[in-house]
Amino acid sequence: MMNTAAKSSEHALTERATFAAVLVTLVRQRCAETGSNRTSRTGLQLRVPVQERPSVRRGFDALIEHGILAMSGEHIGLTAQGKIFSAYCRRMRGERLHGADDVRDDDTLHRLLDAIGADPRLDPDHDIDDIVSTLPGRLEEYRLPPHPSSRMPLVWIVLALLVALVGVLLLAWPPH
Repeated sequence: MMNTAAKSSEHALTERATFAAVLVTLVRQRCAETGSNRTSRTGLQLRVPVQERPSVRRGFDALIEHGILAMSGEHIGLTAQGKIFSAYCRRMRGERLHGADDVRDDDTLHRLLDAIGADPRLDPDHDIDDIVSTLPGRLEEYRLPPHPSSRMPLVWIVLALLVALVGVLLLAWPPH
Protein backbone atom coordinates (compact mmCIF):
# COMPACT_ATOMS: atom_id res chain seq x y z
CA MET A 1 0.00 0.00 0.00
CA MET A 2 1.27 3.46 -0.97
CA ASN A 3 1.60 6.08 1.76
CA THR A 4 0.01 9.54 1.45
CA ALA A 5 3.27 11.43 0.93
CA ALA A 6 4.34 9.12 -1.89
CA LYS A 7 0.96 9.41 -3.59
CA SER A 8 1.06 13.21 -3.28
CA SER A 9 4.56 13.37 -4.72
CA GLU A 10 3.51 11.13 -7.58
CA HIS A 11 0.64 13.44 -8.50
CA ALA A 12 2.72 16.60 -8.15
CA LEU A 13 4.95 15.49 -10.99
CA THR A 14 2.25 15.28 -13.65
CA GLU A 15 2.09 17.98 -16.29
CA ARG A 16 -1.62 18.47 -15.73
CA ALA A 17 -1.19 19.03 -11.99
CA THR A 18 1.71 21.41 -12.66
CA PHE A 19 -0.33 23.40 -15.19
CA ALA A 20 -3.27 23.52 -12.76
CA ALA A 21 -0.88 24.73 -10.05
CA VAL A 22 0.37 27.56 -12.29
CA LEU A 23 -3.20 28.69 -13.04
CA VAL A 24 -4.27 28.52 -9.37
CA THR A 25 -1.13 30.42 -8.35
CA LEU A 26 -1.86 33.15 -10.90
CA VAL A 27 -5.39 33.58 -9.54
CA ARG A 28 -4.20 33.51 -5.92
CA GLN A 29 -1.44 36.05 -6.55
CA ARG A 30 -3.74 38.38 -8.49
CA CYS A 31 -6.32 38.23 -5.67
CA ALA A 32 -3.60 38.97 -3.12
CA GLU A 33 -2.39 41.97 -5.16
CA THR A 34 -5.87 43.47 -5.26
CA GLY A 35 -6.65 42.59 -1.66
CA SER A 36 -9.76 40.68 -2.72
CA ASN A 37 -10.86 37.06 -2.79
CA ARG A 38 -11.78 37.37 -6.50
CA THR A 39 -10.23 38.85 -9.61
CA SER A 40 -11.36 39.53 -13.16
CA ARG A 41 -11.08 36.34 -15.21
CA THR A 42 -11.16 38.32 -18.44
CA GLY A 43 -8.49 40.72 -17.20
CA LEU A 44 -6.27 37.85 -16.15
CA GLN A 45 -6.72 36.04 -19.49
CA LEU A 46 -5.95 39.24 -21.43
CA ARG A 47 -2.56 39.40 -19.70
CA VAL A 48 -1.66 35.99 -21.07
CA PRO A 49 0.18 35.88 -24.42
CA VAL A 50 -2.30 35.33 -27.26
CA GLN A 51 -1.01 31.88 -28.21
CA GLU A 52 -1.51 30.63 -24.63
CA ARG A 53 -5.02 32.02 -24.05
CA PRO A 54 -6.93 28.96 -25.33
CA SER A 55 -5.12 26.58 -22.95
CA VAL A 56 -5.49 29.01 -20.03
CA ARG A 57 -9.22 29.41 -20.77
CA ARG A 58 -9.69 25.62 -20.96
CA GLY A 59 -7.67 25.21 -17.77
CA PHE A 60 -9.79 27.75 -15.90
CA ASP A 61 -12.96 25.99 -17.13
CA ALA A 62 -11.65 22.64 -15.86
CA LEU A 63 -10.64 24.08 -12.48
CA ILE A 64 -14.08 25.67 -12.11
CA GLU A 65 -15.78 22.38 -12.97
CA HIS A 66 -13.65 20.51 -10.42
CA GLY A 67 -14.51 23.03 -7.70
CA ILE A 68 -11.01 24.48 -7.32
CA LEU A 69 -11.99 27.87 -8.72
CA ALA A 70 -15.39 29.56 -8.63
CA MET A 71 -16.99 32.16 -10.88
CA SER A 72 -19.08 35.05 -9.63
CA GLY A 73 -20.17 37.15 -12.58
CA GLU A 74 -16.96 37.58 -14.54
CA HIS A 75 -14.78 37.29 -11.44
CA ILE A 76 -12.84 34.20 -10.47
CA GLY A 77 -11.47 33.10 -7.11
CA LEU A 78 -10.36 30.11 -5.07
CA THR A 79 -12.90 27.90 -3.33
CA ALA A 80 -12.22 26.06 -0.06
CA GLN A 81 -11.03 23.14 -2.20
CA GLY A 82 -8.89 25.55 -4.21
CA LYS A 83 -7.21 26.71 -1.01
CA ILE A 84 -6.38 23.09 -0.17
CA PHE A 85 -4.88 22.59 -3.64
CA SER A 86 -3.03 25.93 -3.48
CA ALA A 87 -1.56 25.13 -0.06
CA TYR A 88 -0.43 21.73 -1.35
CA CYS A 89 1.24 23.35 -4.37
CA ARG A 90 2.95 25.95 -2.22
CA ARG A 91 4.24 23.27 0.18
CA MET A 92 5.54 21.27 -2.82
CA ARG A 93 7.48 24.38 -3.90
CA GLY A 94 9.03 24.52 -0.45
CA GLU A 95 7.07 27.49 0.92
CA ARG A 96 6.40 27.55 4.64
CA LEU A 97 2.74 28.13 5.33
CA HIS A 98 1.27 29.45 8.55
CA GLY A 99 -2.20 29.81 9.99
CA ALA A 100 -5.07 30.05 7.52
CA ASP A 101 -2.73 29.48 4.55
CA ASP A 102 -1.79 25.99 5.75
CA VAL A 103 -4.98 24.15 4.77
CA ARG A 104 -4.84 20.34 4.74
CA ASP A 105 -7.41 17.75 3.77
CA ASP A 106 -5.80 14.67 2.26
CA ASP A 107 -9.04 13.10 1.03
CA THR A 108 -10.09 16.25 -0.82
CA LEU A 109 -6.57 16.74 -2.17
CA HIS A 110 -6.40 13.20 -3.57
CA ARG A 111 -9.83 13.56 -5.16
CA LEU A 112 -8.74 16.87 -6.77
CA LEU A 113 -5.44 15.43 -7.99
CA ASP A 114 -7.24 12.45 -9.50
CA ALA A 115 -9.72 14.75 -11.26
CA ILE A 116 -6.91 16.97 -12.56
CA GLY A 117 -4.96 13.93 -13.75
CA ALA A 118 -7.95 12.67 -15.73
CA ASP A 119 -8.90 16.00 -17.37
CA PRO A 120 -7.36 16.56 -20.84
CA ARG A 121 -8.35 20.26 -20.68
CA LEU A 122 -5.40 20.65 -18.32
CA ASP A 123 -2.91 19.49 -20.94
CA PRO A 124 -0.61 22.44 -21.60
CA ASP A 125 -0.26 23.55 -25.22
CA HIS A 126 3.45 24.29 -24.70
CA ASP A 127 6.35 22.68 -22.87
CA ILE A 128 5.45 22.59 -19.16
CA ASP A 129 8.91 23.83 -18.13
CA ASP A 130 8.41 26.93 -20.27
CA ILE A 131 4.97 27.52 -18.79
CA VAL A 132 6.17 27.15 -15.21
CA SER A 133 9.17 29.39 -15.69
CA THR A 134 7.82 32.03 -18.05
CA LEU A 135 4.02 32.39 -17.81
CA PRO A 136 4.04 33.95 -14.33
CA GLY A 137 7.00 36.10 -15.33
CA ARG A 138 5.31 37.29 -18.50
CA LEU A 139 2.16 38.10 -16.57
CA GLU A 140 4.27 40.06 -14.10
CA GLU A 141 5.82 42.03 -16.98
CA TYR A 142 2.34 43.08 -18.12
CA ARG A 143 1.67 44.53 -14.65
CA LEU A 144 4.97 46.37 -14.24
CA PRO A 145 4.88 50.14 -14.75
CA PRO A 146 6.81 51.37 -17.77
CA HIS A 147 10.53 51.72 -17.21
CA PRO A 148 11.61 55.34 -16.63
CA SER A 149 13.84 55.26 -19.73
CA SER A 150 10.75 54.66 -21.89
CA ARG A 151 9.52 58.14 -20.89
CA MET A 152 12.80 59.80 -21.85
CA PRO A 153 11.74 60.86 -25.38
CA LEU A 154 8.75 62.69 -23.88
CA VAL A 155 11.06 64.58 -21.51
CA TRP A 156 13.27 65.64 -24.40
CA ILE A 157 10.29 66.78 -26.46
CA VAL A 158 8.94 68.90 -23.60
CA LEU A 159 12.39 70.38 -22.98
CA ALA A 160 12.81 71.21 -26.69
CA LEU A 161 9.38 72.89 -26.76
CA LEU A 162 10.28 75.00 -23.72
CA VAL A 163 13.56 76.09 -25.30
CA ALA A 164 11.73 76.95 -28.55
CA LEU A 165 9.09 78.92 -26.62
CA VAL A 166 11.76 80.92 -24.76
CA GLY A 167 13.53 81.57 -28.07
CA VAL A 168 10.31 82.83 -29.71
CA LEU A 169 9.58 85.09 -26.73
CA LEU A 170 13.09 86.56 -26.80
CA LEU A 171 12.82 87.26 -30.53
CA ALA A 172 9.34 88.75 -30.21
CA TRP A 173 10.31 91.34 -27.57
CA PRO A 174 12.68 93.96 -28.84
CA PRO A 175 15.49 95.05 -26.52
CA HIS A 176 14.77 98.27 -24.49
